[in-house]
Amino acid sequence: MRRGFTLLELIVVVSILAVVSSVVIPRLRGLSKGKADVAVERLSELLSLFAWRDNAGSQQCAIYMNPDSSAIELWTLEPIPNRPTDPAEWMPDRFVQPVRIPEGVQLEVMADGMRLDGSEWRIVGSPSGNRALIEMRVSAEGFDSLLLLNPSAAMPTRVDNGKIVEDQRETRDLDARGMSREPW
Repeated sequence: MRRGFTLLELIVVVSILAVVSSVVIPRLRGLSKGKADVAVERLSELLSLFAWRDNAGSQQCAIYMNPDSSAIELWTLEPIPNRPTDPAEWMPDRFVQPVRIPEGVQLEVMADGMRLDGSEWRIVGSPSGNRALIEMRVSAEGFDSLLLLNPSAAMPTRVDNGKIVEDQRETRDLDARGMSREPW
């Protein structure tokens, strides 16, 4: 006796697969958007630290795309402790976490209008205060965000899909609110 699938069984299986794929595929797309958003937040923090160090720090600093780790890092020009007469060397800042761009997320970087391509590049801060205009565009499927760090700015401006995103952080004076002894 031959046994095969009936047309009704095939229709049921195809219907189930269609329902499952309609639920799963949008969630997978949402994962890349979430990863891209986290990458933008981390890059924004790195740019803020770079601007602060460049404006207020005593050491020259740089944003460096490290080809060994495939991460964007903050580096400082540091003297070598046991060789004070040798020129200073670029070293990764041990207090700042590197930013890795997740798979499926693209990053385009420009400094003063010049596109930085390749697996290794460096944007060096200027002790004279003439820092480059830095643009970082992060994109994924259904996601597009631009970080702009102007030469005189203390933190980058985020532009998502053409709209400026206002910084959600605000200062709160706990003393003025009567909360000076509250744990936080």
